[in-house]
Amino acid sequence: MHTAEVTMGCIKTLAVLATLAGLQACTLTKTVVHNFADLDDHRIFANREVPRGGPTSALRGLPREPWFLAELSVPDEKGAAWPLDDYLAHTRTAAFVVLHEDRVVLERYGRGYDRHSLLNSFSIAKAVMSALVGIALAEGRIASLDTTVASVCPEFAGKPYGAATVRELLTMTSGIADAPSLLPGRADVYYGDDLRAVALNARAPASNRHPWRYSETDVQVLGFVLERAVGMPVSQYLAARLWQPLGMESKALWALDREGGSEKTFCCLSARARDFARFGQLMRDGGRWHGRQIVPAAWATRSVLPGIEALDRHTHQHLWWTPHVDAGHPDRRGDFYAYGHNGQYLYVNPAARLVIVKFSETNRQDPVPMFRALADAVMAPQHLAEIDRLDVPLLAAR
Repeated sequence: MHTAEVTMGCIKTLAVLATLAGLQACTLTKTVVHNFADLDDHRIFANREVPRGGPTSALRGLPREPWFLAELSVPDEKGAAWPLDDYLAHTRTAAFVVLHEDRVVLERYGRGYDRHSLLNSFSIAKAVMSALVGIALAEGRIASLDTTVASVCPEFAGKPYGAATVRELLTMTSGIADAPSLLPGRADVYYGDDLRAVALNARAPASNRHPWRYSETDVQVLGFVLERAVGMPVSQYLAARLWQPLGMESKALWALDREGGSEKTFCCLSARARDFARFGQLMRDGGRWHGRQIVPAAWATRSVLPGIEALDRHTHQHLWWTPHVDAGHPDRRGDFYAYGHNGQYLYVNPAARLVIVKFSETNRQDPVPMFRALADAVMAPQHLAEIDRLDVPLLAAR
């Protein structure tokens, strides 16, 4: 290559880096100041409120915890047995809610959080996004899974994401690489103050193949498509289609990239643990809520898009996860979960009629064996009888 060409290439590279440095100045400051992502990060971000509305849907408590849960021993990911409360403490659990049918059979809070705390769901928000996209498709607001980004958001025409389809964004198979970043990890998207610019600066795939790659930006671009397709902010659509119909007990907050900006649709929806349990209950029941189909049944049962096995052999489907089959997870039970990077879980077990919310601050755990042990304990006939017996006085009082 001639010296002049090399020089011109260097100049172009420096220009790109200078532009990125300018875009990332505020992001770098946030990264340095806040350092680690936390459960209460709604306090450091601009947010858009998701208002509740109408009567709160009932979740019945029990007059006391069932005796078998107080004595329950649960396994960790290595098979070691723990008393349940010790396991929750060991995994730095801030909120833990076990919902059977519409009954809260166990509830724990710790580390300064309580029932009224708004908790950052991190990537559990992706599962919420999936439900909203399924609703928008059923309403005809998004024409089909093969709709391209540029056909809805013309500013992406000629950009790598322009030709990506809704299907590829939902399955994280766009193959598009993130924009060059001077920041570690995913700080440019988590703390970024112009996510549209991040997406517009993404890099084209190296080939025509569309391999699976966990991508925050795919889901962020999906948020841009949803917002444009429904003609309102994503938070407003969430309020109208899910938050208010489900009778959530509290408002939620969806973090924005900047004041008045875009929702960080790949993460950062903060709400109460019980309200996340209500969302799990909706998905457990195939998208139906009190006799009304809220999310299309095929979408809620995750039968529209194929599952894709990730590197850890768990299956990614509709922005949810399905445990893999091995010695620790010996069978396919139809259970599935949403996961946030720092130990947030929304676990759904339709066969056991169970939903578990676990918000932690550690990523050194795989609580699926514990979730399944809890489901098995609840499903034992004598234990179901005990839950029903404790529930009778509450039912009689209604």
